[in-house]
Amino acid sequence: MSSTQHINIFQSLYERGSLPMELTHSKIMDTSLPVDEYTWTKHGKNAISCRLMPSYLTIDRTKSEFNIKTIEQYNWGYSIDLSSCSSIDGYLSSQFKSKPRSIIRRYVNRLETCFSISYKLYHGELEKETYDYVFDTLRDMIQARFLEREETHKEMWRWEKLKQDTFQQILKKQASLFVIYDGSKPIEISLNYHLGPVLFSSVSSYDLDYGKFGLGHVEIYKQLEWCISHEYSLFEMGVGGMDYKRKWSNHIYRFSHWIITPKENLLLGWVGQIEYWKILTKEYLKSKKVNELRDRITGLLNFGKTKKEVMDEVEFSTAPTNDHIDLKTLIPLSPKEVEQVKGLRKAINNFLYTNTLAYATIKIYSADNSARRFYIMYKDKMQNRFIELPRI
Repeated sequence: MSSTQHINIFQSLYERGSLPMELTHSKIMDTSLPVDEYTWTKHGKNAISCRLMPSYLTIDRTKSEFNIKTIEQYNWGYSIDLSSCSSIDGYLSSQFKSKPRSIIRRYVNRLETCFSISYKLYHGELEKETYDYVFDTLRDMIQARFLEREETHKEMWRWEKLKQDTFQQILKKQASLFVIYDGSKPIEISLNYHLGPVLFSSVSSYDLDYGKFGLGHVEIYKQLEWCISHEYSLFEMGVGGMDYKRKWSNHIYRFSHWIITPKENLLLGWVGQIEYWKILTKEYLKSKKVNELRDRITGLLNFGKTKKEVMDEVEFSTAPTNDHIDLKTLIPLSPKEVEQVKGLRKAINNFLYTNTLAYATIKIYSADNSARRFYIMYKDKMQNRFIELPRI
């Protein structure tokens, strides 16, 4: 019995790192891609309905054994074309005006001034213990961020399968993990896929305590540096028009939906034609934004099912003191003890960002054992100064 197989082509291409037999003679930005031995059509028994085909993937249809019908989707992709770019500074100059350029550089410089920052892209060799730690930390970051937003991340339902598959892909250089470290602690992580001349930043998140430092921008900045030095042509950011993607992208494109059927199978040709009209109708409804209402309702229902705790946001204010403070009355806190007080590290980091101070140069004290009043001691003109952090 003939049927239609539905595939997210964007996800399939990048996560496999190769093309199926149906897309033989394909190229990305004039680069031919490896073709695997797997096939979607299962010996001619299925029509293939492929959503989210990126515009930069082309196929020589005159050489193909398949008929391909295409429909423009109401989904946009966001990417950075690096084919004529020789440096990150050159790209910033071509993409941003003076003020945004200054803000991005400030994020990078301020982050590196305030903390012991290092950058690592794992692409090939990677210890399994390190992999497990980084991948689990990425999950924790995503869950914390989406709990704050009262949403559920689209990849959580398959996270364990993703973790199981990705390690071997990294060893084969089909995938990578980019990590920003503060000392030995990951504070921003991006899971990437590599396909020909493209690096696709698929899933990323950051430590909310460092939110002031624009880590999303720092990640893109540093990954673009890597891509340029390794002669990649495209930095792909995927589907969805989040504000930071729009700002960075110089190549915004529409995805298309492909219906693929064998040329010699007339029955599948009719199956493919029916699927074509279904997708055309679906895209029309999307153009009228019917899907946005559905997605909002679905997201709220899913969040309600998975939410296990209510966000108990703890905030601290900053208040100057008269500096006449007796250190003997204060309790010094170790870095580990600071991390155990909810909301405290975020307040400290925000203070460091505003005052361009290094974390290693300050000391943290508790006023008592109630965990409601803390002090930051720092040097100013060779004198000890104090900032009070009372809990709001």
